[in-house]
Amino acid sequence: MLTVKIIKHNLVINSKGMEVLMNEEDKILKTLKPDFGQLRLTNTMLNKSIIDANTSIRRFAKLFKIDFDKMVNGEKHLLPATYEDGTVCNLSFYRTVNRGDRRLSISGIKKQAEEKDLIAFNYTLNKKTGKMAIVINVTAKASNRTQLHTDYKEVYYD
Repeated sequence: MLTVKIIKHNLVINSKGMEVLMNEEDKILKTLKPDFGQLRLTNTMLNKSIIDANTSIRRFAKLFKIDFDKMVNGEKHLLPATYEDGTVCNLSFYRTVNRGDRRLSISGIKKQAEEKDLIAFNYTLNKKTGKMAIVINVTAKASNRTQLHTDYKEVYYD
């Protein structure tokens, strides 16, 4: 039997350990509201801030009336959000100028995540302001790498 060891966050994870971590990630995803978005971070996503808006991200954006199908090349929409630790960030949904690729940029992601982390985009309902976007590092949460707060800062939308 082949055993793969992955060294991550000063932990050695064999193939069975990775399976356990992925199962924990799945459990967390099942607790999120419908239409959440998700992506697994790559080196390029972290270091160049080039993130393709996959189907789940585009569906999530529509919850905030951001529709990539109606955007023209070069158009950009900024969505205030917060990380689970209360850090305020911005989600930038845009189409590239030349080819019109659908992209996402997340401010402060390098301080909140590492390569191969699973990131989820969820929301909570706020009686005053409506929906509030929340960025969740599912991998960090599943492996207990972060302390999480449930007191989200108020973020207002236009």
